[in-house]
Amino acid sequence: MAAIDLIGTASNNEFAGRVMMIMFKVAQNVASEDPATADHAARMNYAEMVIRGDEKPKLVSAHVISSNPTIAAAIESDPGAYGSNVPDSDIEFALSSIWTARSLAFAE
Repeated sequence: MAAIDLIGTASNNEFAGRVMMIMFKVAQNVASEDPATADHAARMNYAEMVIRGDEKPKLVSAHVISSNPTIAAAIESDPGAYGSNVPDSDIEFALSSIWTARSLAFAE
């Protein structure tokens, strides 16, 4: 694993922009989820933070990449693509997978 390639992709404006757009999609899904969902209040607070634009897409991009070996492998297979070879569906899956952890990190 070449961390520099992963950092380069997480810092890439286009990749971070894709992550940001998909963050809004996941945030809206959370806003519509059953209130009985585990950690819903924290998840909703984080969704509101994202919708307000108070989250940092490049930081979230790094979390997405570091938490998902499929995404990391795609980036490592073609570092010059800066994640353009990563399907949006993989990013959405990764965001959904880390949403509660990020939510709880911001819980008061």
